[in-house]
Formats: sequence, C-alpha cells, structure tokens
Amino acid sequence: MDAGDGDVWSPGGTRAGKIVRAPKASEKIADLLRGQIVRGEIATGQMLPPEKTLIQNFGVSRPTLREAFRILESEGLISVVTGSHGGPQARLPGLDVASRHIGQYLQVHGTTLADLLEARSDFETACVRHLANRCPPAGMRALKACVDANRLRLAQGVDDPKDFATWVGLTGDFHELIAQYCGNTTLAVQVGVLHDVLAAHRRMGIRQRTEDAEMPSRISYAPRVVAGYQTLVELVEAKDARGAVDHWRRHLEEANEVIYRNRDRNATIDLFE
Repeated sequence: MDAGDGDVWSPGGTRAGKIVRAPKASEKIADLLRGQIVRGEIATGQMLPPEKTLIQNFGVSRPTLREAFRILESEGLISVVTGSHGGPQARLPGLDVASRHIGQYLQVHGTTLADLLEARSDFETACVRHLANRCPPAGMRALKACVDANRLRLAQGVDDPKDFATWVGLTGDFHELIAQYCGNTTLAVQVGVLHDVLAAHRRMGIRQRTEDAEMPSRISYAPRVVAGYQTLVELVEAKDARGAVDHWRRHLEEANEVIYRNRDRNATIDLFE
C-alpha cells in the first residue's frame, strides 16, 4: 500500500489539467479502522491490535500506520494510552468534535450571528414540537427537576460571577434535555452542535471585552428565563404542541434580545483565538 502514497492519476476523457489524487495508504487504513469502530466491531474502550500485527496485516511501514492513527485521533475515534501496555484505544467521539468542525466551516463561510440564531430557533422549536407529542415520563421528571434546580440557584443569588456562571450552566442543561427527550436523534444532534457553536462565540466575546456591561440586565432577566422554562414544562405535560412551539419561539427571541443586545448580528461569528 505504501507504493501508492502521493500517486495521482488522470482518468481518460477528463479536462486537461484535472488531476485526481489516489488515497494515501494511511487514509485507506484510517477508513478501514474507522468503519470497524463506528460499527462496533472494535468496541469502545478496546485496545487496537499491536502495531506489529497491524503493520504485518496491512503491509505498511510504521510511519504510515501512525499517520492513520493521527487521523483517527483527530476525529476523536481513538486515544493513545501511554505505558507498557498502552497503544491506540477505540472511543466514540463526543458532539464537541462535530461542533468544532462545523463551527470552523461556518466561520470560514462567513456565517453571521443572525443566521446562527435563526437556525437554532428553527431546530429547537422543532424539538419542542416533538417533545410535546411524545415526551416520556423520564423526560418530564428530568425537565421538572432542572426547573427546580434553576429556581433554587436563583433563590441562593447569582450576583457573584461564579454563581451566575453556575446558573448559566443549568440553563444549558434545560436546552439539552429538550433535545435529549424529543425523540429525534438527528434534530437533537443539530441543536447540540448549534448550542456549542453559540457558546464558543459567546466565550470569545467575553474574552475580547474587559467587562460585561450587560451583566446587570442579564441577572434581572434571569427569573423570566426560569418562568419561561416552567411554562414550557406545563405545555409539554398538557401535550399542547402548538402552544409549546409558539411559546418557545417567543422565549428564544426574547432571550436573544437580552443576551446579544449590543452584539452586531450581521457580523461573522468568531469562535477562535
């Protein structure tokens, strides 16, 4: 397989100058191992075969094999365990891996904050519609417990930045529960990615400012946020899908006005140092 590294070929009948690169040996090995990990043929937490075995099986050099490992590690599909009994270990990537790549793609293509907020609203209200139609008992219990935790945190006070950050984490939990229990994995993943991208954009905005002038208004708005959560729980429990969707879209629009009040929504999102 090594002999093909870097080779290119030009199929007959193509336009002059159009070159198609043959996959490198390391990419082919990564494809094979990726498929085995995703299909569960190599279980999460299982060590891959020793390097010597893989080198012999694939007929490649150690540098080529290690390049395949680097590809899989960058995708979050393996982690390298150090020590005498170490080596590549299979793992399933978290949503953060997809969020990082999608966020980079969106920023490169000039995606604006307004575009991102609009998409988040559409996907999350779709989740709310499904949630109202088929939320399981475990989901209702989790949503109610999250509202109680939010309410308790506010009662204890959120004037201190650390306490406010704790409460913000609880609000994130509520949004995650909406996606988790909506019953549609594809929608849930989309919502999770958009939340991660928005969170990264907010973090960069905070780092680039010496102080957060909007903090007082956000603290004063916090009780309305929790009240909005309570209303949604009641609408979902009543299986009022239309009411839940209308309420949640208004809730998100109102929250955006507070959170992004002094942000330029037509500016490209900024996620990286």
